[in-house]
Amino acid sequence: MDAIRHHTYGPPETLVLEQVPDPVPGPGQVLVAARVHGVHLLDTTLRRGEATGPLPAPRLPAIPGREVAGTVVAVGPGVGDGWLGARVAAHLGATPDGGGYARLAVAPVDTLHRLPDRLDLADAVAMIGTGRMALMALEVARPGPDDVVVITAAAGGLGSLFVQSALASGARVLALAGGPRKVRAVRGLAPDAGQSLAA
Repeated sequence: MDAIRHHTYGPPETLVLEQVPDPVPGPGQVLVAARVHGVHLLDTTLRRGEATGPLPAPRLPAIPGREVAGTVVAVGPGVGDGWLGARVAAHLGATPDGGGYARLAVAPVDTLHRLPDRLDLADAVAMIGTGRMALMALEVARPGPDDVVVITAAAGGLGSLFVQSALASGARVLALAGGPRKVRAVRGLAPDAGQSLAA
């Protein structure tokens, strides 16, 4: 299969497209034919060989990437056949050796999210990574109708999720974004003209 790997730590040029054997799902795992791959700033840190938070530097050679969305094409021992053919998004586990930058990725079945047809695969991958972080922050902040919420980098991944969630809570939102294009994008996050958004 096609996979992007790196054999040394360093800049983006260390990433190379290679042919590698197809992975095989083990017990409690599935094989996902990945169509969308999560790419994060964290991946660049790991690619440089730097430990980040609880994650050590990956063992080389490595296939980076920790989130994918696609279709389950095989199941490992102990996984029901009901997953075969399912559209899913998956977090590939809390290791730096994710394996997400490849045509096929092994994912623990307990990290799978079955996707409705109406949900775009790219949106699903965004919610697996960035969305999880946004939801954790929102659980702590708990904005409501009596709040004014200031959101920096409002056109970015986290920022756009914060804007939509704060508006849904009834809060007044002051969204900061750099430049006319980003400001237009942020304004498009408030489909209801009655919502209180200043960008």
